[in-house]
Amino acid sequence: MSTMQTQNTPWLESPRLRLREFTLADSSRLIKMHQDSRLTELLIDQLPFEQHSFSNAFIRRMIEIYREYEGLGVWAAERMRVILGKAELNDPAVREALSDEALETYSKPRPEFVGWFNLMPVPHDEKEIELGSRLVPAVWGNGLAIEGGELLLAHAFDHLYREQVWAFSLPGHRAVHFCVHTLGFEDCGIGSYADQPAQVYKIKRSHWQNWRQLPRKQRMRYAIEACKALDDANALTQLKKECVL
Repeated sequence: MSTMQTQNTPWLESPRLRLREFTLADSSRLIKMHQDSRLTELLIDQLPFEQHSFSNAFIRRMIEIYREYEGLGVWAAERMRVILGKAELNDPAVREALSDEALETYSKPRPEFVGWFNLMPVPHDEKEIELGSRLVPAVWGNGLAIEGGELLLAHAFDHLYREQVWAFSLPGHRAVHFCVHTLGFEDCGIGSYADQPAQVYKIKRSHWQNWRQLPRKQRMRYAIEACKALDDANALTQLKKECVL
């Protein structure tokens, strides 16, 4: 990460996504994101981001981490979005209601906050790093988690020269299971994270270098099979519980 980077300059970009450093202006966005129970019920840690003081302290600490740990951190994620699409712009009523200047402004893509992505030291082993993300429910299911994951894995292996990257989730979290398998992670079973049970995943640099060459659709087909295996395992576990009861 360049020390000359301004706070609102994208740090990494893909066709649909841009990652930038958090600023204190993002505090309200963090609070709003963590007020949605659809998101928080899927988190391993339950930190009080809905409190202004905690969100502000988190951002201040993150600004320090950007400087202390070159190339690591938690970054605000934004997608580029236009206010008015082609259909609206061609609508005679819209064109009559707005000035040419307004039409031009509303037709230009603007960044929209959609959550965060992170590469951070693993809490219980800071020599290792973990990949993670938190996205607002409005963008779930459209592939942004995979797109951002690819950006950060490329950064971890091509620029930080890491030998492996870890990921953690709630046990049985099917969406994460699909995402990390699409990215090429292997399932390492149940472990712990923040003193809570967690599904543990790992990807090595050697595997990533080959895996990234495959078309995304092919990688996603593999991930679908991995999810089917998870469903079968969960069904078997439930059956065993029912038999014991």
